[in-house]
Amino acid sequence: MSQTPPPPPSADTPQAKADKRAFPCPNCGADLRFDPGAEALKCTHCEAEVDVPHLDDEAAQEEHDLRSQIASGATLETVETPSLNCTTCGASVEFDSDEHSRLCPFCDSAIVADVTMQRNIVPQGLLPFKIQVKEAHELMHTWLLSRWFAPDGITEDSAKENFNGIYVPTWTYDAYTSTAYTGKRGDYRGSGKNRRIHWTRVSGTVSGSFDDVLVSGSQSVSVEFKDALAPWPLRDLETYQTEFLAGFRAENHTFGLEEGYNESQVFMRAKIRDWVRADIGGSKQIISSADTGFSKETFKHILLPVWITHYTLEGERYRMSVNGQTGKVYGQRPFSKKKLAVGALVGFISMVVVGGLISVSTGPNITPYLYQASDEGDWFKD
Repeated sequence: MSQTPPPPPSADTPQAKADKRAFPCPNCGADLRFDPGAEALKCTHCEAEVDVPHLDDEAAQEEHDLRSQIASGATLETVETPSLNCTTCGASVEFDSDEHSRLCPFCDSAIVADVTMQRNIVPQGLLPFKIQVKEAHELMHTWLLSRWFAPDGITEDSAKENFNGIYVPTWTYDAYTSTAYTGKRGDYRGSGKNRRIHWTRVSGTVSGSFDDVLVSGSQSVSVEFKDALAPWPLRDLETYQTEFLAGFRAENHTFGLEEGYNESQVFMRAKIRDWVRADIGGSKQIISSADTGFSKETFKHILLPVWITHYTLEGERYRMSVNGQTGKVYGQRPFSKKKLAVGALVGFISMVVVGGLISVSTGPNITPYLYQASDEGDWFKD
């Protein structure tokens, strides 16, 4: 095989104009890719390292006024990127011209659509990958080995699969809220058969603030991303630079600014109801009305790193995700049908044995009758 490194893409080609993430090595001209371990760009051919330019990261933390952005009707800065759209899960993933795999990294379905140019919102900041792919495999193996009832040979089968490093588009929202409510407070009075609940009409106001409520701009990983892979160290956000994305994929956003905010309010209103219940107090609460006002609403648009892979066990396909910053693991839990059957049998036998012991220990006390029979000489005779 020839050791001559590939030439850098020409700046005049359509692909080079669309893809601003091609970084040729200054030594040999091969591709540079972001190395999570070194936090620098590393050459795929000669392993030379190039530092990522340091920028003022205050820009990554800047909050933007939500209402003025919506009212102005101005579009956020976008860039055109070649992308593939998955018809199975709805993901839209950036796609390089030299990639051969057309499997969706989120649902593992084959993508038969053509590569199209899609306008994507430029994020203001991101959390770069800190977990290397080797670490992601090790974390996955540790997680799988800790699963009870997992099939035998689980780590050997999963080790055959490759991880995809994906940057997931994310909205963050801040808001101050004030909620006027009416309702009822229930307090128990009396005891025993006379115990009753007494209701009192109440009203009041609760105020609070929300900071960095996360809403995934992707419909592909929304549940696991928001809950299972959290928390995310947002204080470590870096100002967006394309160098961080070199060698990784990025998903295009499928939820816009207003859609994301509407989703964040579902979470906020649920939390506000908890605040109202706590303010009402008592043993039980009834919320009759809750009128919430929102103010000082701001947003950010960022990218968060996720390692994703799929593996097959006993004919079933499972997805595994790893937080690219913290290493937290989430996966679809695999079960062995044989182990489940054995576990159910052992559980049933245990219940029978324990139930028998309980029935013996709590059965009728026949000792007095034994003593009585012994005294009368009817049962115990020499």
